[in-house]
Amino acid sequence: MKRFLVLTILLIASGAGYAQADHPEATAQQKFISGGTVRLHLEAGGYTIRPTDAANIVVTCHARSEERLKEVKVEIKLVGSHANVYVTNTPNNNFNATIEVPQRSNLWVRLTAGQLTIGNIEGDKDLEIRAGQMSVSIPRPQDYGSRDASVTSGAIEASAFDVSKGGLFRSFHQQGPGKYRLHAHVIAGEIDLRGTI
Repeated sequence: MKRFLVLTILLIASGAGYAQADHPEATAQQKFISGGTVRLHLEAGGYTIRPTDAANIVVTCHARSEERLKEVKVEIKLVGSHANVYVTNTPNNNFNATIEVPQRSNLWVRLTAGQLTIGNIEGDKDLEIRAGQMSVSIPRPQDYGSRDASVTSGAIEASAFDVSKGGLFRSFHQQGPGKYRLHAHVIAGEIDLRGTI
């Protein structure tokens, strides 16, 4: 029997997890297995996705004010080895979040607009942004088999794969020796695939 768990967290300003700094924060977390697939559905903002040795998904949100922060909704839905993480109703500006996932995780990310920074996470990556900047750490390019990146308008700086392109409808596709797949697409903006980040 499949295990189905839905965790919904409303980030309420009166919660104890809020910092007293200029930019208050709130944290939501859920246990999750290493080697699973994490699907991130993200509304506009700045997001940093980084690895952790813990068997958890942790979402920490920051906003300009507690009033703005309490409107943000984080929802984590688990089905077996898959997790769907939703960050919705984000403020129009000055919103960012850090999402920690197990070191070995397959990532699927869809961001409406903003900045996406992904640390050294081992696994497949399927990443798309409508408008903004994507920066991905690729310390071991040889770990990837099929790898492709494209922009409708913007630039691709993929030093990890010796590619640099800018303009309209730019893309590249390579086949490497590794077992993981990398797909990155930005409609308007920039993709940066670096050996280190």
